[in-house]
Amino acid sequence: MRRFAVAALVCAALALGVALRDLDCPGLYYDEVIQAEPALWFLHAEPAPPEVPGETHAQIFGRPFPLMTQPYMGALKSQLLVPVLALSPDARSLRAATLMVAVLGIVCAMAFARRAYDLPTAVLLGLLLAVDPSLLFIGRHDWGSFSLGFLLRSFALLALLSGWRKRSAAWLFAGGLAAGLGIYNKIDAAVPLLAAGAALLIAAPGWLRELRDRGAALVAAASGLVLGAMPVLLGVIPALRVTLAAARAGARLGNGQSEIAEKTSALLATLDGSYFERLMRAGGSFERLALQDAATATPFVALFLVACVALAIWIALDLRRGRPARGMRFALAVALLSLVGMLATPRAVRIHHFLNAWPFPHLVVAVAAMEAWRRFERGRAVARAGVALALAAALLGALRADRATLENVRATCGKGRWSDALARFAPALASKGAMAVALDWGFAGPLRFVAPDLQVQEPIWAMGIAPSTTLRGGAGQVYLVLEPEYAVFPYGPALLRAIAGLPPDAVHVHHHVDREGDTAFVSLRFAGPHALVYRGGHVEVQLQ
Repeated sequence: MRRFAVAALVCAALALGVALRDLDCPGLYYDEVIQAEPALWFLHAEPAPPEVPGETHAQIFGRPFPLMTQPYMGALKSQLLVPVLALSPDARSLRAATLMVAVLGIVCAMAFARRAYDLPTAVLLGLLLAVDPSLLFIGRHDWGSFSLGFLLRSFALLALLSGWRKRSAAWLFAGGLAAGLGIYNKIDAAVPLLAAGAALLIAAPGWLRELRDRGAALVAAASGLVLGAMPVLLGVIPALRVTLAAARAGARLGNGQSEIAEKTSALLATLDGSYFERLMRAGGSFERLALQDAATATPFVALFLVACVALAIWIALDLRRGRPARGMRFALAVALLSLVGMLATPRAVRIHHFLNAWPFPHLVVAVAAMEAWRRFERGRAVARAGVALALAAALLGALRADRATLENVRATCGKGRWSDALARFAPALASKGAMAVALDWGFAGPLRFVAPDLQVQEPIWAMGIAPSTTLRGGAGQVYLVLEPEYAVFPYGPALLRAIAGLPPDAVHVHHHVDREGDTAFVSLRFAGPHALVYRGGHVEVQLQ
């Protein structure tokens, strides 16, 4: 136990040493704060929280206690952020907290591997996870609530295995509860959970018969699962409707790329660790991510594929010899089933979806490496050297990618949707008593987070539903829009086209630049009373 504790501390220190730097860069991203905001509303006893699609809360002692963030994502992260943001409501604290949660997930994954396999496998798994750029940077710039989902998944594996071996109803209940809370955290956590169950049946078919003889164990785990997932299960029908509607609407993406093509590209970039650096270079635009060729990749994809093939061969050989090879079968099956499950999930096209499979790809590599080490025990020094070199290349390659990503983040402090230009502009906007009107995705949440006193309107969720929408304002309204390169909604580019023919003194336009001098976003302020009428993809400006 002491050796494991030392190994876990080393891996945790390595992960924090890599990622706990430059936390103030890049600028805050909308999905980073989507679950931090409800925590602040609760702390501030906000009487009328902003209307965010899918957000629900309950009044507790006159405070809006968060329940759901979106129809498919619970507010568990918001609830846990309350004490963090009570102490320090800033971006650095938010990112440090989510990174710490991800690191705790690494430790739990190591503890599971130690119990399911052995200490060397657990140590190797921890090292691979501790330097993985995808895990570290999505962990600290958490969206899709990855960090909490990863911790809950890793702890559920550990607790369920411990409870089964110890015949402990308490541990089984805790494991089921963690798995259920993972689903409450985000409904697609059900995919790796189902994959783990199917992989267990593949690895140990007799387990199902044993389960029938241990009904109390099933009841304990199932009770925890249902209790933890209850809030999202009550709304599962609306969540499925939202997902299916998005799938139908996005059968073909706006950039002409098919969903399976985007999923494949995202999966490869997630596995090779280049995803976050690509996203930074693309200015936070997922649509332009695949076009970024300068990002630094790791050799993990090749190592994972080789490990999969090696395990498949060894499993087949062992089965011919009458050996069960349960550990290898579970590792290979759960990784492949999790990844295939995410590929099959509608609209699961981005990194935080594929990270639902973590830590299983790394478990495959760790199990295969240790199996190779054992099989090459005698008289095969060259083969063992090859295994050691491959692992060293993977670890050093990951550290190289970590460094390149951090250098990009430090140099630019974000571009486009992720630029810190918005945070630099917000205090001045608040000091003038202006009202910010967010005419695209990505403005409202970060503005409210960095400038709580600023009045912010976000009409984009209602615009376009009716045949026409009219926004009325005066000189106090400042409209924030993205240029076509980064725009998510069409309203900003339509407004920029509409003002092209106005007199120069009718509207003041300012291009806010990032640290490299490129436009991050545009603000517009009209000289006096006006109305903006949006219909049919066009904006008509009526000066009054």
